[in-house]
Amino acid sequence: MSTTEAAPAADSGVKSGSSLRGGIDVYKLLGASITFIAFLVVFLIYTIWLGGKFTSTDARALDIHQNTPVLLLGLAVLVTLIAGQFDLSVASMATLSAFLVVGLKLNQDWPFALVLIACFAVGVAGGALNGFLVVKLRVNTFIATLGTGGVFLGFSAVYSKGTQIVAGAGQAELPSWFSGANSLGSLGEKFPAVLVWIGLAAAAVMVFLTLRRMRPAATEPRRWDLISAAIVVVIAAILFVLGLSDWVNAISWTIGVLLIVALAVWLLLDYTTFGRYLRATGSNAQAATLAGVNPGKETFKAFVLGGVLAALAGIILGANQGTASPGAATSFLLPAFAAAFLSTVILSTGRFHVWGTLIGGTFLVWVSQGLIVGGVPFTWTEVVNGLVLILAVAFSSVFKRRMT
Repeated sequence: MSTTEAAPAADSGVKSGSSLRGGIDVYKLLGASITFIAFLVVFLIYTIWLGGKFTSTDARALDIHQNTPVLLLGLAVLVTLIAGQFDLSVASMATLSAFLVVGLKLNQDWPFALVLIACFAVGVAGGALNGFLVVKLRVNTFIATLGTGGVFLGFSAVYSKGTQIVAGAGQAELPSWFSGANSLGSLGEKFPAVLVWIGLAAAAVMVFLTLRRMRPAATEPRRWDLISAAIVVVIAAILFVLGLSDWVNAISWTIGVLLIVALAVWLLLDYTTFGRYLRATGSNAQAATLAGVNPGKETFKAFVLGGVLAALAGIILGANQGTASPGAATSFLLPAFAAAFLSTVILSTGRFHVWGTLIGGTFLVWVSQGLIVGGVPFTWTEVVNGLVLILAVAFSSVFKRRMT
């Protein structure tokens, strides 16, 4: 299966999608919105069916808090998917990192700053190993990362002797700011709301600027600016009616870290030379080479960045749980890939992107949780994740064919 991103189709009347007064491709706009709207319809059904059991802000924020490691792994696989590669080792790296961040402190009593450095160093080394195997030795990406994933998981078992690492009498303790009550891993420790409001204001400006770039040719710039501003105001009003302030106040430090990391990855992928080269590599490596890009170098960087993000996912997992268990993150691989592929059909038509990954991953969690709240056994969660992944890839493939 190819992960090559589709280029927008040329505007040729109604063949690939009719345009609205010569400016907005209606088919493309509908294709980018249909999956998002479908999720909203599902949540509306949940609201009617379950009422406050599903619409509780605290409960849904808890879902995001607990699944932050999964969403971070979604970003990890996203980076390599953009390069046209698959990294099946990220969940194993997260498990290894969780054991190290807990074990090196509890068992070896290392200074915690050194513990964090060691975890990220292991992430860099693991990503570099994947990059070396895929780029230098030309090992198939599935085989290479499946093998290294087994190695990482094996190292975690060797280090822990196959058992859980838990704080006990006579052992060192994890820092109070890292795990436990009123810590990074605690839902009750809230992220500064003022920073969230600043971020939302910046997002509103970005939406306005994006709408400005979509101006139909037949519409005057000043008139379109007013229309764009009105759209932003309407969206803001709807969000406030839906309890935006409650959501802002419910954001924990764990979720705050996720948003900061997502912002950094988004800026890196969308506003730097590395991001442009990476997308060029994943789109057409041969053409990128002719344009002066070194696809192997960019792919290697992508694997390293994916390893770092996977290590961070393990660190957050350790903070949330305060313990480390064998295979703690192995079940995160499927939903991480599902979140990444959902980004190609949420507010997009075939293009991997950061915010679609977070939205898609969050929506996927809420779909599963809604079923659980409604009485469906939790064992169906993996079935839902698998079906959503299949549908996301299918829709993405359809849109790519229609847009090319």
